[in-house]
Amino acid sequence: MIRQLDERDLQAFRLLWEHGLQHTPDAFLLTEDEARSLSDTQVLSGLSAGHHWGANVDGRLVGIASMRPGTLSRLRHTADIGPLYVHPEFQRQGVARALMIGLLAHASNTGLLQVELCVDARNDAALSLYHSLGFQIFGTRRRSVIIDGFPRDDHLMMHVLPTARA
Repeated sequence: MIRQLDERDLQAFRLLWEHGLQHTPDAFLLTEDEARSLSDTQVLSGLSAGHHWGANVDGRLVGIASMRPGTLSRLRHTADIGPLYVHPEFQRQGVARALMIGLLAHASNTGLLQVELCVDARNDAALSLYHSLGFQIFGTRRRSVIIDGFPRDDHLMMHVLPTARA
């Protein structure tokens, strides 16, 4: 089941997020230490705002995805997606696809015109998923992040939503 997370999900959200940071640290912008330094109040702010979504299997949170709408008046038609993480036990079972479909439906239903994300240029599985959902690369940010002293490139991807009339 895919649903928008709320304050009641704080502990489960943090546990799954930290699991992802420990097992696939390259997939996240924040480091494990940076994520742990966020107070519960800071994380609750995002949960209360409806920025975080989850996939539950048998009552267990197994996947998370975040979407933050633009806050400036000239960016309110957009949202940024990320991070997206699915526990390894549930990968390759359609959980990430279901999360993304849920996010895209919500974005479209709320009148957004497009969503954007950044993905590591070497993350073939994520690129395949995003392409299959209609995302297109519109640029590459060279040396987007430096992880353990090594620069990594990110592809910038965009999905134009059905609500768009242009």
